[in-house]
Amino acid sequence: MSVGTSWNILRPETVESLFYLWRLTGNKTYQDWGWNIFQAFEKNSRIESGYVGLKDVNSGVKDNMMQSFFLAETLKYLYLLFSPSSVIPLDEWVFNTEAHPLRIVTRDEGGVVKNLNEKKQKPFPRIGGRKEGRTG
Repeated sequence: MSVGTSWNILRPETVESLFYLWRLTGNKTYQDWGWNIFQAFEKNSRIESGYVGLKDVNSGVKDNMMQSFFLAETLKYLYLLFSPSSVIPLDEWVFNTEAHPLRIVTRDEGGVVKNLNEKKQKPFPRIGGRKEGRTG
C-alpha cells in the first residue's frame, strides 16, 4: 500500500484495533468510529448477495469479490465491538491472527492444565506416547 491508495477490500485491522481500544478503555468513541465503518460498508460495499471490496473508494467502483476475512474477522470484531465485555472476556481469552478465540490456560506443577477460573482439566496427551527422557 502506498500514499494515495484508494482501494478497500474490507480488511479487519482497523476494526480489530477499535475493538481492543474500546474493551481496554471503555471509551464509546471507538464504538462510534466502528459504527461509522459499518455504515460505510452497508452504503458502499453491500450487494444483494453479500459485500464486496472497492477498487476505488472515490469512484465507488466495486471489485466483485468478498474476501473470506470479511466474514471471519471484520464482522466478528464489529460484533464484539458492540457486545458486552462478558462476551469473550479478554482476561480469559486471546485471539490469534485469524480472530479465533483461544482460552488462556496454565499448568500446575504436576502438568495439569487449568484455565484462569482454576477448574482442573485433564493434562494434554504426550505426543508419541513416550515419557520424557526415555529414548527407546
